[in-house]
Amino acid sequence: MNGLNIIPECYVDTCLTETITSCFNQFNHQKGCSAVVKKMQELFKDKFAVGIIDKDKREEPYLQEFELVGSNESLFLYKHNEKHHYIIQISPAMERFLLKAAAEKGIDITAKYNLPTDINSLTKITKQISGKNEKAFTVFKQLFREISDASELQRLANLIQYLGNNTYDADVKKLREIVNG
Repeated sequence: MNGLNIIPECYVDTCLTETITSCFNQFNHQKGCSAVVKKMQELFKDKFAVGIIDKDKREEPYLQEFELVGSNESLFLYKHNEKHHYIIQISPAMERFLLKAAAEKGIDITAKYNLPTDINSLTKITKQISGKNEKAFTVFKQLFREISDASELQRLANLIQYLGNNTYDADVKKLREIVNG
């Protein structure tokens, strides 16, 4: 199934999305929150779309048109007030999200994947990935496979899969159940 209406913000988000959701064969990778929002507003103006972005300090103005459906400490799900647009925010950012999942699964990412646990150093690595053929992309893909059954990754996968399979018929109550556990 095509997932081009699912729009992750960076290559690490795309890598995670590809790894934890097996029902879609490709995603619409964009570079940065603003690019995700722009793609939703322009290319998917009157179509279903899901943006996957970090919960940054600076909120995207487009989010003012959305209502919070549900949240937990790691995920925030918003639905547009009029369109079939959804935004999943990962809080506070992908790097902490993956560190939390690795810790839950007891994975030492430094010993096993040669990745730092210092958030700034890890962020430098994730922000430098510019393509799927890079070694770092492959390393993260392996890590995400290993931690794919962590509770928050499962929740994110369930959200993406539910939205992707129920594009114009998503039930807000069901979405809230998925997010809140």
